[in-house]
Amino acid sequence: MKPFWKIFLGIFCYVAAVAGIGLAVLNASQKPAATTYAVLFGAMGVVFLVAAVAVTRKPRY
Repeated sequence: MKPFWKIFLGIFCYVAAVAGIGLAVLNASQKPAATTYAVLFGAMGVVFLVAAVAVTRKPRY
């Protein structure tokens, strides 16, 4: 994968992770709590965070 696309995908995944975790916190703090959406957004945020770390880490030789 070319470096441009790695950087683009990494930034996209980090932004999506922050948005997903932020939406999870907002949904969990509502009265009454929207637990289903909070878990869904939180899980997607974690998935994007793991993907971002996997894309941006340096290869080990």
